[in-house]
Amino acid sequence: MGVWRRVGRIGGFVLGGAVCGVVGFVGVMWMREWRPQRVERLVGGAVTVEEGGSLLHRGDTIRLVSWNIGYAGLGDDMDFFYDGGTRMRTSRERTERNLRRIVDFLSGEAASAGGGKRKPAADFILLQEVDVDSRRSYRLNEFDSIRRALAAAGYDGWRGLNYRCDFVPIPLREPMGRVESGVATFSRWRPVQVVRYAYPGGFSFPVRLFNLKRCLLSTWIPVRDLETGHIDTLFINNTHNTAYDTGGMRNGEFAFLRGLLAGRRYTVTMGDWNSSPAGYCPAREAVEDPYFSPWPIDRADFPSEMTFVYDPETPSVRYGYEPYRAGKTTTTVVDFALCGPNVEPIGVETLDFGFKNSDHNPVVATFVIR
Repeated sequence: MGVWRRVGRIGGFVLGGAVCGVVGFVGVMWMREWRPQRVERLVGGAVTVEEGGSLLHRGDTIRLVSWNIGYAGLGDDMDFFYDGGTRMRTSRERTERNLRRIVDFLSGEAASAGGGKRKPAADFILLQEVDVDSRRSYRLNEFDSIRRALAAAGYDGWRGLNYRCDFVPIPLREPMGRVESGVATFSRWRPVQVVRYAYPGGFSFPVRLFNLKRCLLSTWIPVRDLETGHIDTLFINNTHNTAYDTGGMRNGEFAFLRGLLAGRRYTVTMGDWNSSPAGYCPAREAVEDPYFSPWPIDRADFPSEMTFVYDPETPSVRYGYEPYRAGKTTTTVVDFALCGPNVEPIGVETLDFGFKNSDHNPVVATFVIR
C-alpha cells in the first residue's frame, strides 16, 4: 500500500502542477489579451477633400480586386488542421514563393496591361489574411512586402487587425504560436477617412483569447458631381466574416452591416464573407462538410435596392481537409461584393488560379458610380 500511496501522491503532484500551469497560462493570456476598440480611425481629420487631390466623379468606372491570400501559407499543397487536415503551415520556401507570386499578381493589377487591349488599373485592392510577424508565415511582414510593391504604382495602404495573440496553443503537436493578421486595403484614390469597425459578438472565454476578433475596414473616398459641384462619399468596405460558428455570429455581423450601410447610397462591401451570397446554391458537399459550412445569406437580410455581385461559374474557395485536387476537392463561392443603390455593377469575374498560392481565388469586379 505504501508504494501505491507514493505513486498516488506523485500523480497528484503532477496533475496539480499541470492544472496550475494551464491556469497560469490562461491567466497570462487573459492579462495580455488584445482588446480592440469598437471604432478606430486610421485616417481622419487631417485630410480634407480639397487636399485629397483628384477626385472620383459620378459616372466614373471603378475596378476592385479582392483576395483572401491565406497568409501565403495555404496553397494547393496544404491541408489545414481547422478544416479537418493535419497541418498548421507549409514550408518556409513555399510560403515565400506564394508571397512572391501574390505580389507579382497584385503589381500587375496595379498597372495597366500592355498590348493592344489595355486593362485599367485596379482602383482598390482588398486583401484578407495578411500576416505580420506571425509564426505560421515564418514572421514575414506580408503587409509591408505588398505595400512596397504597390507604392511604386501610387497606392496607399492601410490594415485593420482582426487577429492578434501572443501564443495560440493549437494544434498541440505544432502550435500556431504568435499571430498578427488582418485585412488590408490599398487605394490609388486618397481617402478622407479610413475606419476600422469591430464586428459585434465573439467567442466565449477562454476561446476568445486565442481566436479572431473580426472587423470591417472602411475607406471613405470623395465623389464629386461635375454638374452641381456636390461632393458625396463612396464607402469601400473590406470584410472578412466569421467562419467557424453555427451562424449566430455571422447573423450578428450581417445585422451590424445592415445598420452601417443604411442610408448610404455609394457603397461597395467586398471580401471573404464565409457565407453564400443570396441567390447562390452551393453543392451538397459544401454545406454538409463537418468542419466548415457557408452560412446562406437570406436576400431579406439586406435592402432590396442593394445588389449581390458574384461569379457563379468559378469557385472562390476550396476546402482545406486535403491538398487541392482539381475536380475532387470541395469548392464553393464565399468571396463576393454587395453594392449600394447608386453603384451599378457592370462585371465580375473570379480568376481561376487553381488555388496555387492561396485557398481562395481572387475576384475582380467593376462598377459605375451613378
